[in-house]
Amino acid sequence: MIVVLAAALIAGGWLSIDTKSAAETVNPRSVYVIDGDTIDLNGQRFRLIGFDTPEVYSPRCDYEKALGDEATRRLRELVASGELIELAIQPGKDRYDRGLARLYVGREDVAETMISEGLARPYRGGKRKGWCE
Repeated sequence: MIVVLAAALIAGGWLSIDTKSAAETVNPRSVYVIDGDTIDLNGQRFRLIGFDTPEVYSPRCDYEKALGDEATRRLRELVASGELIELAIQPGKDRYDRGLARLYVGREDVAETMISEGLARPYRGGKRKGWCE
């Protein structure tokens, strides 16, 4: 029962774990950026958590597509920066069966970088706000 409660609290964002200490160093050449918040690592797909970027494959408007393309470009730039790349894989999967993970570049959470640069919004699961309103 305690494990179920802790998992629910973590998923809801009310309880956090130190994911940085659980992060593993990865070779940047093994990371393929799908879009601004999704990567493949050695053939395994991950939804990066803590943020949401605009869609590039099924955008609802030109603004969303343009910002999504910019977020994808920026994530690719961060991964190729030569900085230390770390991935902290989280328990569970999203509704598209992607693994969940936090990505760190140069020990900085990519979620914080993308949000601070205006390329993403904070996201903790659930219904996402549209980009075209």
